Amino acid sequence: MSDDLLVVAALNGTRSASECPKLPLSPQDLAAEARRAVDAGAGIVQVHARNADGSPAFDLVVDDIVSAIRAAVDVPIAISTQRSRQTSLGTVTALFRVLRDLPDLGVVHVRAPEPDLPAHREEARQILAALDAAGVRPAPVAGNLDALSDLAVLYQDSLLGRAPFVLLTFGASTSDSADTSPGTPHNVLRLLDTAHSELAQLPVVASGRNEASPLVQAVAAAAGAHVRVGFEDSVTLPDGAPASSNAQLVEHAVRLGAALGRSPMTPTEARRLLR
Repeated sequence: MSDDLLVVAALNGTRSASECPKLPLSPQDLAAEARRAVDAGAGIVQVHARNADGSPAFDLVVDDIVSAIRAAVDVPIAISTQRSRQTSLGTVTALFRVLRDLPDLGVVHVRAPEPDLPAHREEARQILAALDAAGVRPAPVAGNLDALSDLAVLYQDSLLGRAPFVLLTFGASTSDSADTSPGTPHNVLRLLDTAHSELAQLPVVASGRNEASPLVQAVAAAAGAHVRVGFEDSVTLPDGAPASSNAQLVEHAVRLGAALGRSPMTPTEARRLLR
């Protein structure tokens, strides 16, 4: 693994505009945020495609988003495949057969990141097959030890051979979600060790929710892993002040990396990781 620090900028996630007035939803706003994030030091951008009303989009809106970002900045793009209960699994898997402008990565969950969202290992198998058929690399996600066990099964079944990294997501420091471990130093180190043991060939990107975000970044970066930041994970800076853009959150991660002697990985360098 390179000593450089990959910073993945998760631009919106499933947050509402009331939580984050600066939340980008339209293709144009996402493209502008992507440009700012890359200028600040991000090597990859991650997006939840959503309609103007905030609902998840699994149609040609994804094309519009990918095209707008690519017109604004040359950076690898990851699109979330996390559906709501109102969206069928078939809609998600069919999406990658009809897109004109494919993303570089599809983010795949084996456990639901939020209680009201569906996701499980066998669903992930179908999404992974759809991504592979389309030539899109998977970015598998785990939020606890059980989810890592699910990923280990998929890894052993050769379904994650094209994955450039595994994403470990942690809840807030007092998270009571059954599917996401709280973002404490102990949990971060435990899941990092397990991921390295079970998925030995994959680098790790770690992220934390809300106030746990800077703590997870610090522990993961110090342990040699990479980090994800952005409005999906936190809408505030480490001092509690509201973040005005994803770029501000990226800048914090870059400063953290510099303190550890790790330079931010450029989009060009991130593409090498994808290959």
